[in-house]
Parts: sequence; C-alpha cells; structure tokens
Amino acid sequence: MSVRRTLSMLRVRYAVYGFIIMCLIGVGYLLAQASAADVEEWHRAAKVASQARSREFAHEYVTDVKIKPIEEIPVSPLELIPDIEVETKRRYEASWDLLFRGRKFKSFKQYDLNTKCEFYFQNLYNLNEEWTNEIGMFTFDIKDIESDSKMAELKDNDGVKLIDEKALRLYKRAHNIALGMERFRIYDMCFVGKNSNNKHGSLKMNELFEQGGSEGSKSTASKLDKKVIGNKDNLRPTRKASFLSELDSGKFSKFNQWDFEHRMFPFIPYFEQHNFTQVMPIFTGPESLEPLPQGKFPVFNRDTGEATGVETFHYDETKSLWDNWNELSTQCGHRGIVVSAGDGQVDQTVRLLAVLREQQNRMPIQIIHNGQLSNDSMALLSEVAQSKDFSNGPKQSVWFLNVKPTLSESVKDRFDRFKNKWLSVVFNTFEEFIFIDTDAISYIGLEEYFNFDEYSATGTLMFKDRSLRIDSAQRCPVLFETLQPKILEQYYFDTVPQINPDFVEQACMKELTSEEKAYKRFFELGHQHNLESGLLAINKKEHIMSMIISTVLNISPKIGGCAWGDKEFFWLGLLLSGHRYSIYDVEACAVGIPEVKPNENENENDLKKAQQICSLQVGHTSYDKHLLWLNGGSQLCKFPEKFEIDWESIESIRKEFHDNKEEARKAYTDVISIEAAVIPDSTTGMWGHKDMRCKGYLWCGEYFEKIKPYTYNKKIVKGELIHFEQDEIEQIRRLNTIWSNAVFPVRKE
Repeated sequence: MSVRRTLSMLRVRYAVYGFIIMCLIGVGYLLAQASAADVEEWHRAAKVASQARSREFAHEYVTDVKIKPIEEIPVSPLELIPDIEVETKRRYEASWDLLFRGRKFKSFKQYDLNTKCEFYFQNLYNLNEEWTNEIGMFTFDIKDIESDSKMAELKDNDGVKLIDEKALRLYKRAHNIALGMERFRIYDMCFVGKNSNNKHGSLKMNELFEQGGSEGSKSTASKLDKKVIGNKDNLRPTRKASFLSELDSGKFSKFNQWDFEHRMFPFIPYFEQHNFTQVMPIFTGPESLEPLPQGKFPVFNRDTGEATGVETFHYDETKSLWDNWNELSTQCGHRGIVVSAGDGQVDQTVRLLAVLREQQNRMPIQIIHNGQLSNDSMALLSEVAQSKDFSNGPKQSVWFLNVKPTLSESVKDRFDRFKNKWLSVVFNTFEEFIFIDTDAISYIGLEEYFNFDEYSATGTLMFKDRSLRIDSAQRCPVLFETLQPKILEQYYFDTVPQINPDFVEQACMKELTSEEKAYKRFFELGHQHNLESGLLAINKKEHIMSMIISTVLNISPKIGGCAWGDKEFFWLGLLLSGHRYSIYDVEACAVGIPEVKPNENENENDLKKAQQICSLQVGHTSYDKHLLWLNGGSQLCKFPEKFEIDWESIESIRKEFHDNKEEARKAYTDVISIEAAVIPDSTTGMWGHKDMRCKGYLWCGEYFEKIKPYTYNKKIVKGELIHFEQDEIEQIRRLNTIWSNAVFPVRKE
C-alpha cells in the first residue's frame, strides 16, 4: 500500500516539475524574442549615432586644421603617425561598437611589422614623389652658421633675396642625411634578414606597390581585415579604420619596386629583374683570364676553398636587392678572404699571398677592384697563387671581382684610395669574410678569427687603433649624433640604440666596454683615431646594411673627412644601424726591440728608466699577450722611395747611422726585428714621434715604472711591456721574412 502511494506521489511531483519547466521555457522564448528585437533596434540606433558622431568629428577635425609652421611640416612618414594616432583615439572613444572597436581602431604600435613597413615606404612617395638617397643631395639639419650665412646671401640680379631662414630650414630637413639613415634602418628591418624570409605573412618586395593591383594579388594592407576580424562575413571590414586607409594609392601606384630600390641605393645602376645580371660583378678565375659571363659566379667548396662549378644567378623579385645579394653569397661561398687591390698594390698582394701559402690557408680569396687591375696584374697574381716555383704551400683559390658594372657613374670617382675598401666589404660574395690589407701580416691562421668570442657574439671582430690624441673637427661628433634614431623611430619601430650616451658620459673609462670606450673617445673627447681596419671579420649576411651605411657616410662630402680614411666608419656604421658589434679590448701596440728613452727629468725616484719602441707598424696582441697581427708590412719603412728626402731633411737619421747613407738605405727595406711590444697607457696619450721619417708614419710607444714621489715603494706603472718567448720571436721573423722577400715569379715563355 505504502509503495503504491509513494509511486503516485512521485508521478504527481514529476508532472508538476514538467509543467514548471515548460512555463520557464516559454517565458525564456518570449524574452529572447523581445531581447533580439531590442538588440537589433539598439544596433540600428548605435549605427546612426556613430555615423553622426563620425561626421561631427570629421567636421571638427577639418575645421581645427591649422597651417603648420614650416619647422613642423612632416618630412618623414614617422611624423605623420602622431596626428593619425590622435584621430584614431577619438574614433575609438566615440565608437558604440564596444565588442570590436579595439580591433578596428588600433594604435600604430599594435600593427605587425609588415603593415608598419608598408605604411612607411609608401608614404615616402605621398610626402615627396622626388625623394632620394642620392649622396650629393644630402645635407645636415644643424646650425651651421658659415654655410647658412652663405645661403642667406643668395640674391637675384635685382638684389632680391632668394631664400629665407625658414625655407632654408625646410630644405635642410627634407634633405637631411638623417632621413637617409632612418630609411636604411627601416629597410634593414623590413626587407633584409629575419623578416624577409618570405614565410607566411611576411611582406614581399614585389607586393609593396600592389595596392589595388592585378586581380589575385593582395598586399599586406588588403589582407589586414581578415587578419583582424577572422572569416565572419557578416562583420563589416576594418580596412577603413586602419592606418593604411588614408594612403593615396594613386601616388605610389605609378612606381614599382625597381624605382624604389634605385631611390634607396642610387649608387647601384637602375635595374629590373630581367637585367640584374648587368649590374653584377664580373668574375675572373685563376685558371684563365677569360672572365665569366655576367650573371655567372663560382661555387666554392666549404672545406677546400676550391671552385667546384659555375652557376647562374636568378634574381628573386619577392626579395629585396640586398636579400638577393645575400642569397648570391650563400650560393657562392660560406667563408673567405677579401682583399682590395689595383695595379698599385700588386707588389704587396704578392707578399700577402706568399704568407697565406706559408700558413696553409684553405679559404677562397676574392681580390676586388673597380677596373683598376689589369690583365697582366691578374695573370701575375694567379701565378703567385698557383705556382710551385713560387711557394711550396698549397695553391690558393684566387678570384678577381670587377665591380665597375655594379657602380653608378655618378659615384665611381668617390671611391678613391682607402675608400675602395668599401667595394670589397659590400660587394664580395661570401656570407662571412675576413678583410685584410695587402700590407697586413697575421701570425695566426685567418680562419681562427672566426672562433673569437667577440665574433661569435656579434658577427663582427674589429681592433683598436693607436690611442692618439688627435682630435676630429669640432662639428664631426655633432653631425654623427644627429644620425642616430630619433624618438619616433625608437618608439614605433623599436630601434633601440646599442650604446647609452648618458651612461657613457657619466662613467669612467675602466667601467666601460671596449665599444663604449670608442664611443666616449669619439663623441665626448673628440678623438679621431679609435679603430684599425687593416684586418676585420664580418658576417655580411647579418650586417650588410651596416656596411652600406658605413659606405654612404665615408663617401659623403660633408662627413667623409671626419675620420682618417675608412677606419672609424666601420664601427660608426654599425652603431647607426642599431647592430651589435665587437671591438677587441686590447689597445694597439708598437712592436720591435725596446730602447731606453732619453729622459731629461730623470731622478732617483725612477725605478726603471722609460722604455720605448718606435715602429711604422701597428701591432695587435691577444689577451694572453701573443702577437696576433700587425699592419704596415715587415720592413722598416713601406715607402722606400721616401729615403732620399728623409736622408736630406732629417738630421736624426744621419746621426743614427753615423752618416752612412748606404747602411741607412738598406735599413729602410730590411726586415724589422720584433722581440717585444709596448702598449702605451691610453689615458695619458703616450704615443709620440721620434722624427718625421717615412712620411711621419713612425710612432713611438712609451712604457715606464717609477716610485711615486714621497712614498717608499709604491710604484706608478704607465703602459705595458710584453716580451715574447723565443719560439714566437722565431715564428714572427719567419713570416716577416717571407713577406719582405717575396718576389715576382719568373714567367715561363
């Protein structure tokens, strides 16, 4: 009985529950219908309100526009961004679309790099269709009283002034070389290296100008909407709200990637994909003086350095010019030695090859010239590299690269003397290379420099110059300071300077890295000599744009004279490009045999008399006090033709050789004896001239120890004196003798 009653009560309860549930469902359905209608009506009202507000904002924005002062007229695409950011923020705050407004109205920093790149380079044309990186057009936006006053005096025949201060300032801003540096840095970031590997989503060079182009081709900007909102077709696109929506595509649609590349790098002749081979270097191999057809290049074996074949290069239009050049380098050779030489350097190049054969070098060698190396010179150097009559060492794989076709006619004359080195640094076809001067001698195998910790860390290895206290022109540090990334570039493109100038200014020298020391000496102390460029190692695939910046700076007339030759521009180009770089942290030295320095102020406090070594050569020692390499050859004077002038004009030479002219003449070409090195104290400038022999290239480095006055035994040590072990002395002398005695081989008829 109780069981039946229980079942009956359960059935009633379930029926009640079912009724309640059905009621709730019905109420929910009615509420949902009402809510949908309300939401739809709300959306319609919001849309109308948003459109009205947008019209109101547009009216306010237009009516608020004021004529900008001439110093505020934008000359860089980066200067457009703050105003667009303000308008974007206003639209964001006015939008009723709470769900998607954060995606529609993004700040510039929120966009991916490819979109930023597209915005920047297309707006170059919007701001100025005539923009260019032509070296002869560059100026500096600094207060140059002398130059500005000359410009201000320009008048026509009636005495009417042709230019005023404000117009001059606008011209200087529009043609500021700092804009060129900005373009180079952003080009590097957008189109060279990691961002240019053309994986999914990266910006391809041939799509840069395809705004509304052929059907089926989509630029980064046109793909932005789907990227932001997904594939929901019922959502309105966000293209109108993006940074690229304001671009006037009509301006840059008439240009293309080939025009763009030529404007970026006008020192390269204009080319297109089909004729790129016409601007490639001409390769000539060691076996024949018949050059390869343009467009063909040798492929080197990574282990032996020998050329294993010849390939034809095909330009990839989806990549930038310098990514294509890096690809050529990857196909051609991994690591190699690079030399710059013309007919005037054949004698020293013969000596360099003799040393490389003695050291069993296996890396391929490229000798690069600008049409200044004759067929006879190439034949001679090929014989030196291959002949068993000249050396028992392994044959050297020497190739000659004529880069004359690679240079525009307008800049060929700018590459004179030392500046030819840049042609070797930029246009060689190795991924990684050792550059060496023809009069430099390395006492370790050149391939070993790739193993230095400094090179492994940054892909660069450079060495210090003599710490001479010779100042550059007062304007030079200021000029270079203007070339570093400005605040807008740092903020929107994250181009962070590698050195903090405020820290360097406040810190003591001993607290600084080697790179910071060079920075302090150049920018704060104004010293001109900081880097020695006779031997350096560079990963060109990583730093190609840095080397281009260095090249442009060195051949620019306004700034090229701010350093001795090419030396300082290596590290300055890396600094301005925002790349990390390494300077070996050992000061340069004088090498030879120490001699007691005459000291008129000698007293009983001197523990040791001051010692000095005088040498034409600049030496470079390792952390463990071995001689790595020197620059300047192995003879007392590398300018023996100057002997007669020196003998007649410098009394100390006649006194040194007891008026024996022939003995002095022989000494000029004798092999120097190297038993020790003196590293002068860099803080006290302990380098000096003994006299002005050998064109003034003879410098003396000083070392001394003495008891500090009024103390019992506290020593003052200035400089460092390093005595080499006997086996090292013998090895140094052997290589020096080979370099000095190398002679032209006898040609076989």
